[in-house]
Amino acid sequence: MNKITVIPCLGIVMLASAASFAMQAATNFTAVQTKSFETIFSNSLNAMGGEKELRKIQSITALADCVGPRGKYTTEIYSARGDRLLFKQVSAEGGMFLGYVNGEHTWTKDEKRGQVSSLDKTCASMFRGHEFQMMAIILPERFNSPVVEGEDDFAGKRCTKIRMIDELGTPCQVYFDTNFHLLAGLIIADPRSDKGETVRVVFNEWKKVGKVILPSKVTATDKSGDWVLDFHDLKLNRIDEKIFEIPPSIAAVKELMQLQQQGRAAHFGKDAKLLVSVFADDFINIGAGKITRPTREESRNRLQAYFDRSEFLEWDDISPPIIRVSQDASMAYILVHKRVRLKAKNEKGDLEEETTIFAWMETYEKHNGKWTLTAVTSTREQTAK
Repeated sequence: MNKITVIPCLGIVMLASAASFAMQAATNFTAVQTKSFETIFSNSLNAMGGEKELRKIQSITALADCVGPRGKYTTEIYSARGDRLLFKQVSAEGGMFLGYVNGEHTWTKDEKRGQVSSLDKTCASMFRGHEFQMMAIILPERFNSPVVEGEDDFAGKRCTKIRMIDELGTPCQVYFDTNFHLLAGLIIADPRSDKGETVRVVFNEWKKVGKVILPSKVTATDKSGDWVLDFHDLKLNRIDEKIFEIPPSIAAVKELMQLQQQGRAAHFGKDAKLLVSVFADDFINIGAGKITRPTREESRNRLQAYFDRSEFLEWDDISPPIIRVSQDASMAYILVHKRVRLKAKNEKGDLEEETTIFAWMETYEKHNGKWTLTAVTSTREQTAK
């Protein structure tokens, strides 16, 4: 009887234990699956020293000795909140590159000649991709639309995997160490590649700086191999923010791009007055083998007549405008390559669609803080009717 009694009881206990274990495992799995990005990131900040201490950090200086497929070099990162950055790299041979970001402005500087040149948002993304210390603190400002995808192995660690979107609108993967909660690394699109190539970033080591810990060794791997950045000097809140000042010629690029957008709005809004508002009093028009100096009223009347008989379908850049500004930001020119597709009335009064490829050059002068269009030289290639 005892055997008959004990065996069923043992079976019940085993079944109960198995059921309990299954329920607990299911609960743990659900917890992993449903843990929000906000919780995961908050845990990471706490592991770094706590949100209170991290909020005190307004800027980070990070100096690294580096080695890559092309040899040794150094990297200096000067990061500040408000999306400001100075990125500096020096090769073993002494060649130096300087890249700057301040909000929507990105530029490089020739240290020897003192000249600055505007750069695009792809370059800005590449520079910011080196801000490993600041990145760990402000990750949600750089990457958005987080989706927790569960756990996965990454760089020899068990991690929580999160799918996000980078600042260029490209999907990426972000990994947090499940044991220590720190950022373990990322797999991001290589902003230099148009073939879908990626860069694998691994946060190898962390170092205590004051009351917080920050990444101190990072390996970035692209198609050419491993790039190891060993940060030997990390300082907090020691940056002179004057280094982020936007040069006048760089600020001018944004102002001139706004005038390009204003021109597009004038065409679709059929507003010749808006378009002519930037013309200089001595405006010059060059085209069709002629040089003319129309008055403001003549330009407005001619353009309004053109707008009134046209319905614009496209007025779009084939390639981004090329903008060059003098170092004192007093003069500039813009090279434009544009496709214009519209419907216009023909001799019979019927609407007829036509497409024209334009290439033109605009020259500007700045007077009393305002850009004025001094001349336009235009060419065209009619492609279809």
